[in-house]
Amino acid sequence: MAGAVKRSAWLVEAGAHTLAEALDVRFIREVSHGTIRDEPYANYLQIEESFVESACRLHGLAVWHAPSWAAMQRHARAVHGLTTEQSEYFRTARAAWPVPARMDEPARRQADQLSKFALSAAETGGYAAIVTVMFAAEHLYRTWCSRAVAPPAGPIADWVALHTRAPFTTQVDALATEVDDVPRAVPDEQLHDWFTGMLQAEIQFHNAIYG
Repeated sequence: MAGAVKRSAWLVEAGAHTLAEALDVRFIREVSHGTIRDEPYANYLQIEESFVESACRLHGLAVWHAPSWAAMQRHARAVHGLTTEQSEYFRTARAAWPVPARMDEPARRQADQLSKFALSAAETGGYAAIVTVMFAAEHLYRTWCSRAVAPPAGPIADWVALHTRAPFTTQVDALATEVDDVPRAVPDEQLHDWFTGMLQAEIQFHNAIYG
């Protein structure tokens, strides 16, 4: 990697193929164009709320391992957002949604691989892994939500909008900064594996809602 290129930008470029695949899954296409049916979105609400709990654990662990006070504050703000704004979103969205989630056990196990990948990476790779996998996930969400054309009004539009404004967009930028500052002792290839691995897990996660 060229020294002048920030590591976060390099990851996005080097992982462009996997990122494009993640952006082209059925769920993202249907939400972006307002064609998703009620049951798949109910399934999504269920598994995404579960992953938000994992994201909260990851950011909490990052607070403990953060290399600076500023980094601690950034991760603490992420935990606050997940446990307040996003938690409230799921509570109101599930209450308003017309059908319940219906996922069989194989689909649930498929969706659970996203949390398992992220938490396993954190256990083996520590802080560098945490910021890299979360950057992959949140960069994906900011990208597709900013491109969405006509999400249905109500909870779906609210979810898309949440990922196109602060504090979420600020958090994505903060994660990019944390990735840029990962010590060079952590090889680029390792960051790439975490980044693309998380995107591949996102693909399986989003596909799981269709059974």
